[in-house]
Amino acid sequence: MAVHGEGQEARAARAWASIIGCADGTPVTAGHVCRIARVAVGVDGVSLSLSTGADSQSLVFATDEVARQVAELQFTLGEGPGVEAWSYGGTCLAADLSSPATGARWPWFAPAAVQAGARAVFAFPLQAGAIRLGTLDLYRAQSGPLTAEQLADALTFAAAALGVMLHTAHPQAGPAQEVQPFGGMDESRAEVYQATGMIAVQLDASLAEALLRLRAHAFAEGVGVAEIARLVVARNLRFDPEDLSGDTGN
Repeated sequence: MAVHGEGQEARAARAWASIIGCADGTPVTAGHVCRIARVAVGVDGVSLSLSTGADSQSLVFATDEVARQVAELQFTLGEGPGVEAWSYGGTCLAADLSSPATGARWPWFAPAAVQAGARAVFAFPLQAGAIRLGTLDLYRAQSGPLTAEQLADALTFAAAALGVMLHTAHPQAGPAQEVQPFGGMDESRAEVYQATGMIAVQLDASLAEALLRLRAHAFAEGVGVAEIARLVVARNLRFDPEDLSGDTGN
């Protein structure tokens, strides 16, 4: 539930406490974020999708069948709030999918989404700096905009989803409760983004692929992503296109 006039720090702390409570001692996943976001924001369903391009999408989690259909329709038809949020890196809010203006904007998606059971869709990019991993899509069975407080909560949960998806899950990693995907960018997070850009250049690959390689290398070494990123930024680790694990050295 949104708290009127709540500051971002307090909002983030409240959201994270709810996510941890939902996880109940288990590692935090996209599913926990989506389930809590649905209740906290006051929508009927939520989905989280990862994407490396308009023609490449992977549905990570959907709270219900309508949310799943909304995500799949956008990928299949190549249009919709989630597609625009990912393509342009900004929030895309469609409060009434049955309106003539929305129908003209997304002639295939809008009527199909309404038929599936969604009359409003709100999409938020999972983005930090140059990295854009996917979108968090929320839908309502009835048309109507989000309030200012609901929008602030939705943005907070999008940040949470990004943090969870960036976290490397392996036995040596700390508990999910230690992940802090809110607030400003700390030094270790900044190094991850910087390292991702460097790896993308080394591999002549997209940022999404570079991040996957970074995470895979951290998993293989049994250390955190930040530690591997630090080696990359210090130029003690370079990724070779022919070597899937990366090559340590100057």
